[in-house]
Amino acid sequence: MTGAVASREHAPVAVERPQRGDRSRLFDDGVTLEDRVLGAWEDLVVEGRAACPVCGGSMAAAGGHAACADCGAELR
Repeated sequence: MTGAVASREHAPVAVERPQRGDRSRLFDDGVTLEDRVLGAWEDLVVEGRAACPVCGGSMAAAGGHAACADCGAELR
């Protein structure tokens, strides 16, 4: 018979965190996430569709919000 044992001991986990002053960015082109979201909203209002700010897939406006057909991200 196989069993499991719970214990309060935790194995140390190495977490790689960015260091202060690290210039790495989410987007390489210097555009912020806020810029991407606002741009997507603008495209949705004007054209009814936009590139998803998360994955670059296709978003469509529907009833006051938008959803990405590829990754499921939503803008509300």
